[in-house]
Amino acid sequence: MATLISNIQYFWMRCSILANELWIAGAGSGKTHKIISDAVDIVKAGGRVLVVTYTTNNQAELRARFVELNDGKNSEDFVVKGLFSFYLEDMIRPYQSVVFPSRIAAHFFTENNPHHLPGVFVKGRPVYIKGRAEKLTGGAVNPLHYLTPCKTMAYSGYLAKLVALVGKRSKNAPATRLSSIYQKVYFDEVQDLVGWDYEVIKSLNKIMPDGIWCVGDFRQTIYSTTFGHKAPLTSQEKIDYFVGQLGFVEKTMPNNQRCIQEICDLSDTINPGVYEKTISAVKDVPAEMSDHLGSFVVRQSQVDDYISAFHPSVLRWNARTGAGYLPPNLVCYNFGSCKGLGFDRVLVIPAENHLKFLAGDGKAFDKDKTGESRNKLYVAITRARYSLAFLVEDKKVNELPFPVWPGVARAVI
Repeated sequence: MATLISNIQYFWMRCSILANELWIAGAGSGKTHKIISDAVDIVKAGGRVLVVTYTTNNQAELRARFVELNDGKNSEDFVVKGLFSFYLEDMIRPYQSVVFPSRIAAHFFTENNPHHLPGVFVKGRPVYIKGRAEKLTGGAVNPLHYLTPCKTMAYSGYLAKLVALVGKRSKNAPATRLSSIYQKVYFDEVQDLVGWDYEVIKSLNKIMPDGIWCVGDFRQTIYSTTFGHKAPLTSQEKIDYFVGQLGFVEKTMPNNQRCIQEICDLSDTINPGVYEKTISAVKDVPAEMSDHLGSFVVRQSQVDDYISAFHPSVLRWNARTGAGYLPPNLVCYNFGSCKGLGFDRVLVIPAENHLKFLAGDGKAFDKDKTGESRNKLYVAITRARYSLAFLVEDKKVNELPFPVWPGVARAVI
């Protein structure tokens, strides 16, 4: 027992000298392995950890990887929660009486602002539903700002804002409670956090100055956890907030375990000079892949032949993209849904500004209001392990600086 106690004490003494950390983990860098390896060490030393992530797919992946790296065993001391479940269960419900007396049973997912009249705009601005203001006459909190009309469910897009309100009224009690339960809290896919989410991180940072890891890649910001215009919004604003405002130590994971170097180099051109150079860790290429490596252009008129020859995974903007020329019943992935996946061969149907960028227009994304299009191109490129092809109209194939696939040789009869 004495030896076990001394091991635990040594582990936490070693951890205590560390500050909270922001890990910028590029595509294919092995961030999940990094999180789980660290979590396994903490659990084996007698600690308890929480991993918060946005998507359900990632939650399942984290649980499976923990069992894999923890000698095939699960543990009650390793907890994975979705972001909205974390907000409601850990940060709101235990102290919600300081704002709302009745129990909030669940969250109601809201992709768009629930207080806007659907499809109604005046001079380009949305029209708000009456009675949904943040405060009532007299200054009391308006439950209809945060809760559905039945007042038993909280709008997901306002959960972080409600967390901040509960924390303010309870003197940061939710963060204090969380620190008594977990030795380490990981926020995965942190690039998707925005606005009020950072108030939650700020409240935890005050109580857990060396117990938080935030891990993500701001080049892969596709989703958004909430809506509105509260900063930080842009990737650089987010990084500056973590490092400058909260005092997180910035660390990087530049090695790519998935893509060959040529594909890594192309992905780096999307955000030139902003991130550390990506280094491919792929040393061995399977023999069956060696005859078609790197980046290519494919004519639309030859798409059937290319798919038959190489069986690539096809990535596109949405379900309507390529409907006129792709083979029927072909399984495709939208750019947003393929994040986290990797394929040996990839065929991308680029959007118009993607084509302009790939053709050398460095200002192709300058007029975009958000980084969505730029980020989706980065995500699409970094799904490919060995070959990456861009499908374009026949008349535009020479505009891109990549070899044009010659097609399948036909027998002369």
